[in-house]
Amino acid sequence: MDKESVDVFINQIRGFLKEEQIITDKDGMSHFCYDATEMRFMPDIVLLPCSSEEVSKIMKLASRLDLPVTPQGGRTGLSGGALPVHGGLVLSLLRMNKILEIDQKNMQIVVEPGVIAEDLQIELKKYNLFFPPDPSSTVESTLGGNVAENAGYTRAVKYGVTRDYVLGLEAVLPDGEIINIGGRTVKNVTGYDLVALLIGSEGTLAIVTKIICKVLPRPAIRKTCIMYLDDLGAAADLVVTIFGAGILPCAIEFMDSMSINCVADYLPTAESLIRRDAEALVLVEVDGNHEIATDYEARRIMDLSKGFSGVIEAKYAENDEQAEKLWRIRRDTLPALKAKGKDHLEADVVVPRYRLPFLVRAIQESVATKTVKVATFGHAGDGNLHVTIQYRKRNFAELEEANELLGDIYRKAIEMGGKLTGEHGVGITAKDYMKIQMSPAEIALMKRIKYAFDPKGILNPGKIFPEESG
Repeated sequence: MDKESVDVFINQIRGFLKEEQIITDKDGMSHFCYDATEMRFMPDIVLLPCSSEEVSKIMKLASRLDLPVTPQGGRTGLSGGALPVHGGLVLSLLRMNKILEIDQKNMQIVVEPGVIAEDLQIELKKYNLFFPPDPSSTVESTLGGNVAENAGYTRAVKYGVTRDYVLGLEAVLPDGEIINIGGRTVKNVTGYDLVALLIGSEGTLAIVTKIICKVLPRPAIRKTCIMYLDDLGAAADLVVTIFGAGILPCAIEFMDSMSINCVADYLPTAESLIRRDAEALVLVEVDGNHEIATDYEARRIMDLSKGFSGVIEAKYAENDEQAEKLWRIRRDTLPALKAKGKDHLEADVVVPRYRLPFLVRAIQESVATKTVKVATFGHAGDGNLHVTIQYRKRNFAELEEANELLGDIYRKAIEMGGKLTGEHGVGITAKDYMKIQMSPAEIALMKRIKYAFDPKGILNPGKIFPEESG
């Protein structure tokens, strides 16, 4: 943005925004220039609207002046989807953080996009309800961000992802027009499903300003089991075996040796629960409302585990407090890896569940000839693996090796019928690999959809599409 455009824009937005909603100093804007990828791109202006009407006015002015706009939530994304790569305006929705309605009878909620996921769960608990899509960054991630990325996390294996719970949206188009799509009914086949189109669109089509979701009764009982194995591939086989036995856990997670040991270093209080000598950890939870049925499923999982080759220990969580400690081991895996202080690349590949053992072994084979370190963990129940490739800072040979390995992992996942990203989104980290998964015709169709919503290309530019595709 040139200085003249910035000055014109700021003068006009002062007509409807307070000074505290406008940030132009470098120190203030620095808080909005990064996300969980740890990449940084400085915006020219940061705005903090408090209502849909303010967002609409901002977008009308930005459209008139052809200013790039990057919507932002809690900045917990791992694909760079909320980074202002072309500078311009950051539109932070953190002040639009109201839970507008909890409709207990219809089990529906209406929230603004800046509501923090954990705050919502705490409030819903008062009504004995919960919102199943609950990412690991729950203490910071926002509902708007979850919609933008179609978040899933651990419970997706049983309960599905964000798209399965959103019934309606209020959104502001790039030209400032406010639209209301979907609604409060469970069924709706009137025209195209625009709600589903916006979910997972990574803020490139419209800015979500209100969200209508269905919620579920909170399960009364949960049983958590942890299994340690002496072989990573065997852990993936165990996951497939559990499902093959007709058991549907609400969550089933997976960690390799590097992940286990990093968490042990990061969480000294969890040392007594962690086996550093294990090559893999599988964490399984079943839930329900009947003690006998839930306990039966947990015992079946334990029986399968104890008779499974490679399992060196299998046990139940003794109580809810210990279960929460076990789940914290999994939730803190990425922070623990980052605490090692190395640079890293992230892959968020997903394959059909039965292909999981093949993917794990293929990654092992690829890593065997590399000098970079690799941690593998993730949502094994839905075939979604997070692969963290660590390399030494400013070591260009290792960076080249890491990029080569990342491309190899993406290609292997696609060859197995998988996808580039299961929940982190394309953003800027995976966009150059889009042609591995999608044909030119498919990318061209997506570009036409983008143009229909945003003909000037001002909303979250530089995301999803490979550079050479425009």
